[in-house]
Amino acid sequence: MHFYQMHEHMKKYFSLIAILWLLSINSLMAFEGYTNVGARSASMGRTSVAMTDFWAIHNNPAGISLQQNVAVGMAYENRFLMKELSLKSGGFIMPVNFGVLGVSFNQFGYSAFNENKIGLAYARAFSPKLRLGVQLDYLATRFGEGYEGNNLFTFEIGAQSDLTEKLTVAAVVFNPVGVKQSTLTNEKIPVVMRLGLGFRFTESLFATAEFEKRSGSGADGRIGFEYNIIKHFYARAGVAVNPGLFSFGAGWQTNMLQIDLAASVHQILGTIAQASLVFHFGSRNKP
Repeated sequence: MHFYQMHEHMKKYFSLIAILWLLSINSLMAFEGYTNVGARSASMGRTSVAMTDFWAIHNNPAGISLQQNVAVGMAYENRFLMKELSLKSGGFIMPVNFGVLGVSFNQFGYSAFNENKIGLAYARAFSPKLRLGVQLDYLATRFGEGYEGNNLFTFEIGAQSDLTEKLTVAAVVFNPVGVKQSTLTNEKIPVVMRLGLGFRFTESLFATAEFEKRSGSGADGRIGFEYNIIKHFYARAGVAVNPGLFSFGAGWQTNMLQIDLAASVHQILGTIAQASLVFHFGSRNKP
């Protein structure tokens, strides 16, 4: 019995070492407090900063300011067929007289190692063409038995502006103050800056492009397309440069329900799959 318990502990230990090593060599495999959420974004090259859909609660808080009704959603992402690299997300949005409030949650990892985030967001449209949002974030890292985790606070701010009826520019900054993750090593939570455009060619065709810079990593460029094939049904595709990704997916949307599926193919590591579900308590504005 003693040998069996020791064997199990060794398995957990080496599994944790392997996961942490993978996280260290590829930023796509980490979470570190900020990542794109929602299968719509995932299928469009991970673009999202200029979008105003429900998942802006995770991607750019300014984007929730146009939400007209209470909504709740959940998403699940599996990276490279490894349950240890899964991302579980949820959110709740509620319009109020002075703007829109939102709560979001993420958990990345598994029992021996996981990163968690809870966000409280506020957004408001200050004019028909300008939207601003801010979110307070609580970040918690948890390890297996005998290892101490971290508890941190930071924030993110976002903006969107409709330059014309068809063209939107947007930006978001996560963790602008560079909160320290460890006082012993001076390691910091990455500062993430994103700038993007959204352009509606027709009622059926929407395109978006963006640029992301994460401290400690190279810059990434992304582009995505969405086409409304028939009523309620959308087809999507996109690409990202760093890391190299090709993505595609589909969505089915009505006034009350939104279901999206996405798959991304990494040039070396394999496939990332994501599914998301949103329920709107009332008529929904067009994203």
